[in-house]
Amino acid sequence: MQLAALLLADGRLPTGGHVHSAGVESAVADGRIVDVDSLAAYLLGRLHTVGLTEAAVAAAVVLQPGSIGGLDVEADARIAVPELRVVSRRLGRQLLRVGGRCWPDPVLATLPEDPHLPVALGAVGVAAGLDVRTVAGIAVHHATTTPAQSALRLLGLDPFAVAALTASLATEGEEVAAQAVSAAGGPIGDLPARTGPVVEIAAARHASLTTRLFAS
Repeated sequence: MQLAALLLADGRLPTGGHVHSAGVESAVADGRIVDVDSLAAYLLGRLHTVGLTEAAVAAAVVLQPGSIGGLDVEADARIAVPELRVVSRRLGRQLLRVGGRCWPDPVLATLPEDPHLPVALGAVGVAAGLDVRTVAGIAVHHATTTPAQSALRLLGLDPFAVAALTASLATEGEEVAAQAVSAAGGPIGDLPARTGPVVEIAAARHASLTTRLFAS
């Protein structure tokens, strides 16, 4: 179980996440992220918005596997920007593909076609035998490490400073994961639905950037 958790948390797992910046490329382009301090503010905001929302959906899949179809609908409703819906489903499809090879399990066959990323994560977590707290923690982990690594590539920041920054969010990340698990056992319509409007607007404009390193 511990090895499965480490594999799912590893950015080198071939899920396609490395080509997405989690909004950082747009934030760099419009000057919202310029250094480690501004990156820290971005990561903190993402932790309490997208991080909490996705962790709660993933945790709900673990606790309520019979509601997977409804949870995918709920995940869709929580992503207002069409471009981000496409990204989430693309990443979910790729994670499901990897998960099916690593941990083949009947639960994976119950997912809708091209599930959203947190739905796929929850189902793959079930297939891998992970508990709900671990699955929520992995979702939170990716919510901060993906944008952190993107900023590292885009701005050439000190890698030690970025690593220290992500480590400094560990305690708060655990608290967010706990909030997600607490919400995951209730009605699926009551799951957290937090987001950042500025980030969503920037995501819709990302494709218009004249020079892009990331797909989103």
